[in-house]
Amino acid sequence: MYTIGQFSKICRVTTKALRHYEKIGLISPARVDHSNNYRYFTREQIHLIERICLMKDLGIPLKVVKRIIEKSSRGEVDKFLEDHRQYLIKQLDLFNSRLVRLTRWQKAPEVKEMSQLRYYDVRIREIQEVLVRSVRKKIEATPQNIVPLMGSVLEEIISLGGVCAGPPVLLSYDEEFSPKEADLEVCWPVADQALATGQLPPVQAATCMHTGPYDGLEKAYGAIFEWINKNGYRAVFPVREISHNDPRTTPAEQLVTEIIVPVVRD
Repeated sequence: MYTIGQFSKICRVTTKALRHYEKIGLISPARVDHSNNYRYFTREQIHLIERICLMKDLGIPLKVVKRIIEKSSRGEVDKFLEDHRQYLIKQLDLFNSRLVRLTRWQKAPEVKEMSQLRYYDVRIREIQEVLVRSVRKKIEATPQNIVPLMGSVLEEIISLGGVCAGPPVLLSYDEEFSPKEADLEVCWPVADQALATGQLPPVQAATCMHTGPYDGLEKAYGAIFEWINKNGYRAVFPVREISHNDPRTTPAEQLVTEIIVPVVRD
């Protein structure tokens, strides 16, 4: 057997960490000398500490590590690990997005300042009825989630031998900011009634065009809602966003998004 100090050196883990792992139930000493409260560990427990350290280094919370260690079913362990892998992918997407935005800001801070003063040409238009094939879901409102959803609906249309009659339309049903569970509907216009799952009704709407990254859309919304409030209208949801080019192949600065906010006289 090893003393806690020896075990600490062998496993390259502090005695403080070992006592913490014992406290939360991750590991128990093989023997405790109650006369002096000394703790002793065995060679077999080295592998357990190695597993704990590996999972901790992978960012798995200790409470989840405990559940993984306690599970005897390989299927349940695989489920925990896959859930964490998906979490890491989302974190990677988030950090990549932040790096892109930071780089853009560092390279052209003067552009950022100018964009705050951007002028948007807001106009009232009569929008005609449109046949669409669509899917509505509550998802986290990020391009990483929305773009694949658009792609899946497009693939459905193509697999049925159809073609799209226009660029995709994103409907947002939330009247307040709700990024983690946004109520969204992805729509592709179609000419063939057999392909349609519904239709976008005709509306009178305040509209404007935004050119640039999606993370700048709030300025366009600020302009359009200010125009609506000043001119005696009231916004009606869902609002629509039409993507006029493909974010997978178009530089962020060249993305063109049309915002359509249905309105009625207040």
